[in-house]
Amino acid sequence: MTVGFEVLDRAGLFWYHSHAHGKQGGRVGFQSYAGLAGLLIVEDEEEADLKLPSGDNELLLVLQDRTFAGNNELVYMGRGMGSMMDRMHGFLGDRVLANGAPPTTRKVATRPYRIRVLNGSNARIYKLAWSDGRPVTVIGADGGLLQEPEDRPYAVLAPAQRLDIWVDLSEFQPGDTLELISDRFRAGMMSGGMMDGMGMMGSNALPLGSRFPLARLEVSKSLKASEPLPAQLGVQRQKIPVNSNTRIRSFELSPVMMRGFAMNGRRFDGTNVADDEKVRLGDTEIWEFHNSTPMPHPMHIHGLQFNVVGRRGGNSDSLQQGLVDSGWHDTVLVMPRETVQVAMKFERFDGLYIYHCHNMEHEDAGMMRYFQVQS
Repeated sequence: MTVGFEVLDRAGLFWYHSHAHGKQGGRVGFQSYAGLAGLLIVEDEEEADLKLPSGDNELLLVLQDRTFAGNNELVYMGRGMGSMMDRMHGFLGDRVLANGAPPTTRKVATRPYRIRVLNGSNARIYKLAWSDGRPVTVIGADGGLLQEPEDRPYAVLAPAQRLDIWVDLSEFQPGDTLELISDRFRAGMMSGGMMDGMGMMGSNALPLGSRFPLARLEVSKSLKASEPLPAQLGVQRQKIPVNSNTRIRSFELSPVMMRGFAMNGRRFDGTNVADDEKVRLGDTEIWEFHNSTPMPHPMHIHGLQFNVVGRRGGNSDSLQQGLVDSGWHDTVLVMPRETVQVAMKFERFDGLYIYHCHNMEHEDAGMMRYFQVQS
């Protein structure tokens, strides 16, 4: 099948994956885990004018965790109690792959690099950091480049989120190395374990919040020239204006006993759109997600990009400084007991869209709904 369409997005890192659903549940988690997913890179003249590292100096990383049987076949979900815990907390593999392979060493030169990272995992959250403790310089997120670079001690990457990172190796010497890692954090009940640092009981999964390598950079060539990072990353894209009169639409994220998860008490049934899930084309709204569960939910909205305008409550101390809320997003991480507000404008197209948790096992368990944009 061949499909043609006009690309309306600004330059950015996007992706595609299976979205198979039915009234009896979804198969998104399994099909994406099995390989039905990939990257889409959108380029434009505005970004090209910045002369950011490109070609061999632009590194792409798709992060996914997997479990393999002895014959190197993929294993998805455990058995018995393990399967139940996988479905409740989200599937965690026993190893993390970068671009479908174990993390490898990349030969680099003494110059700046752009590293573009997608979290393609079903449920795992990554805490991106450099092995030598240097700040992580973030230049882009889901919706493309930020207005200006941001230095953070680490950067959080939830399922479906993307980040652009800039690193300058001009002060290194041939033979020097630097690792991009996922650093430790206090996962608590996020991982399904009985305490921080433990995986699920009876599971061989790599525990959520563990420290492990993602990519190793080894300097093999010395260059004299170094390209500075622009202080402004392109033309400013005005944030969505909101005020005290902007409509706030609230969504309660909650568990359903033995049946998965719900939003405002509703689960995906493949057909219905509630009255409070209908919006008007051209309107601006704030959507407020309140997480009443003990686990995080990366909330994803189809068909648009939004601004994160507020967070309150919750317990995210071990990740707080790495939450990249500036810029434009299509996925936002809502921590346990936290309320997050995002502002969006419904423009360009009417029609039927979906919003859901991008923990794929939660999504398959019903944590997805339609919303309708009406003209």
